[in-house]
Amino acid sequence: MIDIIWEKVKQILSSRLLPISLIFIFLFSLLVNRIFTLQIVEGEEHSQDLSLKYTKTREIKSTRGNIYDRNGILLAYNKLTYSVVLEESTELTTNEEKNDMLYQLILLLEKYGNTIESEFGIAVDEDGKLYFTVDDKAELRFKRDVYGKRSVDELTKDQKAATAEEVFEYLRYGDKKYNPMFNISEEYSLKDTLKIMTLRYAIYTNYPKYNQIIISSNVSDETVAAIYENSSTLPGVGIAQQTNRVYNDSIYNSQILGYTGLINSDELEGLPEDSEYNNSDIIGKTGIEKVYESYLAGKKGLETISVNSAGKFLDVLERKNPVAGGDVYLTIDDKLQKAYYKIIERHLAGILLSKINNSTDAGTRGTSSKDIRIPIYDVYFALINNNVIDVNAFTEDDATSLEKQVHQKFLTKQDEVLGELDNLLDINSTTVNSAASEEMQDYLSYIYEKLEDSDVLIASKNQISNDTMLVSAIDQDDSTYKDYVNDKISLSKFLQYAISKNWIDLTKLNIGDAYFSTDELYEKLLDYIKKLLLEDNTFHKKIYKDLVYSYKLSGTEICLLLFDQGVLKYNEEEISKLENGTTSAYSFITGKIKKLEITPAQLALDPCSASIVVTDVKTGDVLALVSYPSYDNNKFANKIDPGYYTKVNNDLTYPSINRATKQRTAPGSTFKMVTATAGLEEGVLGPAETIYDHYEFDKITPSPHCWSTASHGSIDVTTALEVSCNYFFYELGWRLGLDSTGVNRDQLGLEKLAKYASLYGLDRKSGIELEEAEPKISDEGSVRSAIGQGTNSYTPVQLARYLTAVATSGTLYDLTLIDKVVDKDGSVILDNKAKSKEIKQVSDSTWNLVHEGMYKVANGSRSSSSYVFKDLPYKVAGKTGTAQESTLRANHALFLSYGPYENPEISVAVVIPNGYASGNAVELARDIYSYYFDVKDKDKLVNGDAILPESDSPTFTD
Repeated sequence: MIDIIWEKVKQILSSRLLPISLIFIFLFSLLVNRIFTLQIVEGEEHSQDLSLKYTKTREIKSTRGNIYDRNGILLAYNKLTYSVVLEESTELTTNEEKNDMLYQLILLLEKYGNTIESEFGIAVDEDGKLYFTVDDKAELRFKRDVYGKRSVDELTKDQKAATAEEVFEYLRYGDKKYNPMFNISEEYSLKDTLKIMTLRYAIYTNYPKYNQIIISSNVSDETVAAIYENSSTLPGVGIAQQTNRVYNDSIYNSQILGYTGLINSDELEGLPEDSEYNNSDIIGKTGIEKVYESYLAGKKGLETISVNSAGKFLDVLERKNPVAGGDVYLTIDDKLQKAYYKIIERHLAGILLSKINNSTDAGTRGTSSKDIRIPIYDVYFALINNNVIDVNAFTEDDATSLEKQVHQKFLTKQDEVLGELDNLLDINSTTVNSAASEEMQDYLSYIYEKLEDSDVLIASKNQISNDTMLVSAIDQDDSTYKDYVNDKISLSKFLQYAISKNWIDLTKLNIGDAYFSTDELYEKLLDYIKKLLLEDNTFHKKIYKDLVYSYKLSGTEICLLLFDQGVLKYNEEEISKLENGTTSAYSFITGKIKKLEITPAQLALDPCSASIVVTDVKTGDVLALVSYPSYDNNKFANKIDPGYYTKVNNDLTYPSINRATKQRTAPGSTFKMVTATAGLEEGVLGPAETIYDHYEFDKITPSPHCWSTASHGSIDVTTALEVSCNYFFYELGWRLGLDSTGVNRDQLGLEKLAKYASLYGLDRKSGIELEEAEPKISDEGSVRSAIGQGTNSYTPVQLARYLTAVATSGTLYDLTLIDKVVDKDGSVILDNKAKSKEIKQVSDSTWNLVHEGMYKVANGSRSSSSYVFKDLPYKVAGKTGTAQESTLRANHALFLSYGPYENPEISVAVVIPNGYASGNAVELARDIYSYYFDVKDKDKLVNGDAILPESDSPTFTD
């Protein structure tokens, strides 16, 4: 047995397979041992190593700096909130999966009252028609991104001319075969498709791809919980911490501070290529937030993280911390801002009350600006016209019985108007506009304007349709066109003629390629006009205006609607008195205006706005820059109320405009210090020389005259400033234009006036750190320009700079709103001082005469405004100004001043657009000084009823 076994062993040992077998056994043993080591002994370690192969880089947003006033009062800061973010997910591979997930996300967001914030270049109107939300260059850039081009120049002709519908269809389907794009099913409604497309487009254009896209900010805790609960079905969707910008005292400072918001494509396009910004960033949109973005924004951090194969966060591998933005300290005094805003409102309400009358009497409106009045019916209609009363609420399910009754009156009147228009626009109508009723003349004129505005009637410019260049435009010399303009033919006949001349863009009428006769095309045009009017808010408001002025919609009903819609707090006693006639609508409305329960901002009647600029004359710091009315920038920055942006933009007072820096007006007589300086320094007027006021200045035609019908007699320059004698300054404007031969050359006079206006800085912006309109020095008529008319046009802040130069006898500042910028460690990184230079071309004697004249304006015996300052314990120097814009609206009221006279501390520039007379600006300035110098009880100055003008004399002007 042993022999047999031994024999077998010898056979095996002598076999050539033995070495190979041993090698295989050895290698297999090594493999088993290695597997055991990797999986059992070192399994956890190597499992982590395997996960570390998946890394992701993401940015860390910096903390935006705060904004403070000059006294350290916090005006803008950050509040931690949550946002819904989106990024491309590898778990979703098909278009169908992606679209379905996004639709579920949209439903979830809307369930909790959230809106999608991602910007998109297409929207849908109430009729289901798609339109571009961007204009001109922005539209082309949008198309560039849609079609995946590197530049606009790479777009084809058809792509550049693509309509909103064509771009929408391309994004929805692509070219189907080679580039399917988003392939959004037709099972979704148009609006839902647009929402899905908005998010798909945001992902499609997102760069760098690892950046998360903020799609809804400041979401509720319920939304956060819902996102987490549904995370398994919402791959790529997450919750991120975000800081919301919060503004204290926002209504008083919004036009200075501005607001922040999600960056848009236009803003990204305008940034340098090496900019750190991407489409998930928050950026300053307006005001200091925009201008000082580089200081406030800080610098982003960056971190590299490890994730497992499912994308779950494991660890931070590398981190570069963000740098917080700097804190900006303004020169503005927040307490002054709040007080002056309220004082302005009280004065504006008082001016309105002094002009409102219980009738239809509009005074001299349309013939002269001297004594314009406000009929109470203008006030009633203003509440509808400026959307204080929401007529759209009349058709809501919860509309009150009164709202339904008023809406029925509207429908009846609308049918009546449309019926009359049917007759006037009938194909056989020969009724010229002037032969129609006054009411219908307005509607006919509006139809013509509406056809022009909607580019159906191709007026005096070429239009480009979707695929055809329409080179035909109205020939201004055409006899038929002239006949219509001269009221010799009806609008009906003109429009039929316009069709025959290809002056009507037929593509707007949606007639396709079918052939129609001129008569048939005209019927199509009439259908278009009717539809246009039925959908037009302005047309609707014209009907409401007619209802008010025909007494079919009573003042009492208007007042009661204010209670129905919550504009006024419910008051059973007041409602009862209105309903039984104990209180008239006139008394009720004027009473509410007096108590400021209805404000000038709500009415949008003249005057409804004003601005003041208060400057420290020793430093050039702007202490207060107030523009009334204003808006809540919290709602703009954080989209608390999605409809607020539209509401503000539709407000007829334009509250988002900073009137102190953006609204230009003629300076009126406040320009006369420039003319006086020019006359004295150019030697055309002696320091003690007098000029006799002949009232009518007959050296030019047509001959202007002095504002006062009674001659001021022989006066010198200081008295001319005191009484604001136009004739005196006409003569200076004339003399400045005389050449060496004694011949008057208007251009020469304009050049000399411009020279001294430039010395005062009126040829350039004020230097203030906000967006500002360009000033305009007059280039028409040296005589009229000498009293601040012509084409002179300046903003209040530019007048404030000029005023400060006068107050300091020649220190011309670049005005500033910035005191300093401080980093988070407390180190000052910008210590700002207003730049200045001295006006050396003006002699001391000239300064003395100008100052004396301004002193007399506020204190002189012949001044019409000296009574205003008689009770102040110090002296003020100033100059009034009244500027006429048209005979349909009241004059602008201005007052430039500084005080105390002996040692000026501040200058005050007041501008009240359509404020009637400069005396109103003087009285407002008086209260500005009183508050600043603690002359009167501050609380009584700021809080209380409307402040009525102390003088309503039409001669109190200049």
